[in-house]
Amino acid sequence: MYISLILNVSLILALITLYSLILRLTILEKRAGKILTGLVFGLTAVVAMSVAYKYGSGVIYDGRSIIISLAGLYGGFWPATTASFISLSYRAYLGGQGVWAGLATIIFCAATGLAFRNIFRARIGKLSAYELYGFGFLAHLVMLACQLLIIPWPAGLAVIGRIWLPILLIFPPATVLTGLLLQGENRRLLAEIKLRESEEKYRVLFDNAGQLIIVAQDGVIKLVNKKALEYGYNEEEIIGKPFLDFIHPDDRKMVWEKHLRRLGEESFQPTYEFRFLARDGSVRWVEITAVKIDWEGRPATLNYVSDITERVMALQEKEELLRVIEESHNEIYIFDPETLRFTYANRASLDNTGYSLEELTGLTPLHLKPEFDPPKFAALLRPLLDGSREKQLFETIHLRKDGSSYPVEVHLQLVEVARKKSFLAIILDVTERQKAARDLEKTLQGIIRATARTVEVRDPYTAGHQERVAELAEAIAREMGLDDSRVQAVSFAAVIHDLGKIAVPPEILNKPGRLSDIEMELIKTHSQVGYDILKGIDFPWPVAEIILQHHEKIDGSGYPRGLKDEQILLEAKIICVADVIEAISSHRPYRPALGMNAALEEIRANSGKLYDSKVVEHCLNLIEKKSFTFGKTT
Repeated sequence: MYISLILNVSLILALITLYSLILRLTILEKRAGKILTGLVFGLTAVVAMSVAYKYGSGVIYDGRSIIISLAGLYGGFWPATTASFISLSYRAYLGGQGVWAGLATIIFCAATGLAFRNIFRARIGKLSAYELYGFGFLAHLVMLACQLLIIPWPAGLAVIGRIWLPILLIFPPATVLTGLLLQGENRRLLAEIKLRESEEKYRVLFDNAGQLIIVAQDGVIKLVNKKALEYGYNEEEIIGKPFLDFIHPDDRKMVWEKHLRRLGEESFQPTYEFRFLARDGSVRWVEITAVKIDWEGRPATLNYVSDITERVMALQEKEELLRVIEESHNEIYIFDPETLRFTYANRASLDNTGYSLEELTGLTPLHLKPEFDPPKFAALLRPLLDGSREKQLFETIHLRKDGSSYPVEVHLQLVEVARKKSFLAIILDVTERQKAARDLEKTLQGIIRATARTVEVRDPYTAGHQERVAELAEAIAREMGLDDSRVQAVSFAAVIHDLGKIAVPPEILNKPGRLSDIEMELIKTHSQVGYDILKGIDFPWPVAEIILQHHEKIDGSGYPRGLKDEQILLEAKIICVADVIEAISSHRPYRPALGMNAALEEIRANSGKLYDSKVVEHCLNLIEKKSFTFGKTT
């Protein structure tokens, strides 16, 4: 009996290795789940019953009690239920005097396993050998009790008297050994799951990092994250290629030397800048931080690459701005709020006053403004210091080093320079102001019109559209009695109201047929794009906002923000009406000109609905009564 039971338990231990495979299928591969786990436990129990120790006619003893109880303990309800069903079916099929005892053994061992699972739920995978032994001992006391059901009664008492010792000597330790094997496999599986999850998390972090990450070895790229897509490359186009191929020719020598020095573990600044070549041939400034690593047992570098093109361009623009300030014909000064001493003066300041920079930094504004005494100047500065005013504008006299003087206009404000509050003074020679103002306005108009033509060059079918819209919009603004400044704002904004179309592909702008919904949505982005281009320019009027709003309708049906009546600038309402008139009355790639009557009917029909009624009224009056025509304003 002892040998047969030990061999049966050994078979169970061998078959339990299938548990490892099933766990990987059910958990790692996410297949059939707990039912499949129960199936394995049940089939293992069937195999155990097939080679059981035969005590008598229809009375068999095997390790099914171990399998079923552990199925309940480690698998839970569904695995235990599935395994029990299979085992019950097979035991019923075998029949015999011990069939009721066998069936009861399966049911009560499963119940014992589930009960212990509930007790040890918090640490089900960390049971000690002593706890498993206690569990196995109790389960097999239950199993022995089930033998009372052997028929005819009380034959079970005699059977229990014969088998209790080998059962309690062999099966509880076997339960311990099997349980420890299952726990060990569970731990290995859990570790593997955590490793996979960790790899997945790091891969997510790697691929979604805000920087381009490259592993380079022997001058070749070994690994790259998906940030490369922003430069136009996919992984196949980069991995395995020399990294110097992606670097501007003028920077390759420098980058290669730094790469070799890093591999040689020389101490130097790990971060530097160079030019990177995007797939479309454009040049992007990047900043790289690299460290030496071991990659597959050999030295390599881990490189974090950040696109700093905007920063470099901003720096270049800043340097250009400083150059412009330095070379400006206007005098520009910075002076300290406490000592009032000059801390900066541009070249024009030195040329106009006759002082050297060293001499001027020892002076204060009071030396250049003889009509100001300290109390009067302090009173002038006080509103700027307490924040009640942002800017002071006044005229005064500047005194040169040689004693001569000249009239100036001073623009004074409080700014932050190097994290310290300072006064910025921009000085204009009033004698040249009018000429400078005219030159500036002419230059601004030239820039505006040149900017407008950049769109018309890409869209020849609507060449002159912006000019005609500007012509009509300016006429409407004057008809409405707006002041000269607002009229000029309308004119300037109208001339470049379609600037954002520079971002729309020419094939869409010039498409002869009807636009698709996607193409129409792309066209609609032009007002936002125009705004984004111009919002940083300090016009004397809200030009960028006017352009952003020129397709808004007073009922909120316009774009891009769905603004309504009072939320829309009057200048934008004027341009909207002028734009509609010009567009309907002119030829387009997708249709011939519909004529002025159709255009007037459109704004008349939708006056107060889509278009501002006052703007429509003045536009109709201008065209119908005052005979306005494009190119010939009367």
